[in-house]
Amino acid sequence: MATATTNLLNTPIEDQRVERVRRAALSAYVDGKISFAQANLRVRKALQRFGV
Repeated sequence: MATATTNLLNTPIEDQRVERVRRAALSAYVDGKISFAQANLRVRKALQRFGV
């Protein structure tokens, strides 16, 4: 059974704090420093932290 993951890396976010985290995570993912799942998790945590 596959798990569906929302792609938060390609979704621009209004909140500038979360957008900064999203861009940093996307950059790290593109550079091969972290996996897609790790990048997505960083954005998800930022969304929760800032209550967006």
